[in-house]
Amino acid sequence: MTHLRADLHIHTVLSPCADLRMSPRRVVDEARRAGLALIAIADHNAAANGLYVRSIAQGNPAVLLGMEIQSQEEVEVLALFDDERACLTLEEELYRDLPDVDCDPDLFGDQVVVDEQDNIVRTVRKLLLSPVPWGLADVVERVAELGGWSLPAHVDRIHGGLLGVLGLLPEGNWPEVAELSPWTTVEEAVERWPALGGLPLLRASDAHFPHEIGRAWSELRVTAPTVAELRAAAQGTGDRSMRPGPPCKEGR
Repeated sequence: MTHLRADLHIHTVLSPCADLRMSPRRVVDEARRAGLALIAIADHNAAANGLYVRSIAQGNPAVLLGMEIQSQEEVEVLALFDDERACLTLEEELYRDLPDVDCDPDLFGDQVVVDEQDNIVRTVRKLLLSPVPWGLADVVERVAELGGWSLPAHVDRIHGGLLGVLGLLPEGNWPEVAELSPWTTVEEAVERWPALGGLPLLRASDAHFPHEIGRAWSELRVTAPTVAELRAAAQGTGDRSMRPGPPCKEGR
């Protein structure tokens, strides 16, 4: 078993709302500076830059591929993968079904895939901030079919948060764990949303700017930086554990 400091929600320049300095190389540099052992790249409805982050990092830190998917209910879901092909398959399916709305870079920002040398590989045309016409249950089911793991992003947030949008947790076995906003204390979250009291919680930065990487994190006790081990940590299997780090004190 090993203890890992993890930030499982980081955006790159592929997200139009992210700073243009968030290239794959800069993300890796800032993750190392922050002492992170595990990160996940979670651009809006897209995953391509995660491959370059993983290539640059070479395991320092370990990198999970992922996306922040916006369902038709406008609930934002983190989807995390070990396997590159599975994640890119989901990216292709989501892009196919995104509304055919162009991204206006002057209004929303650029959406670019950037390689290890900071070269722009391509620009993504459709607006990635759009919700996909998939219901929340469909998103969760498809991620699971592809071998990934999904959880509600910033579950307590009014915009995009599962509880903020729907006001309740769905019936059934999902979610297994929920992400808190960087600034919300566990006590605040549970007081406002008592259902969270029985659910494992993690914290991540939702970084859109370089200095935000690692501003919020979770401590994991796992045998390896994998999706399967994350799930086991959330369930408390063996000696595994997952604990949200302290909330941010600035920038709320």
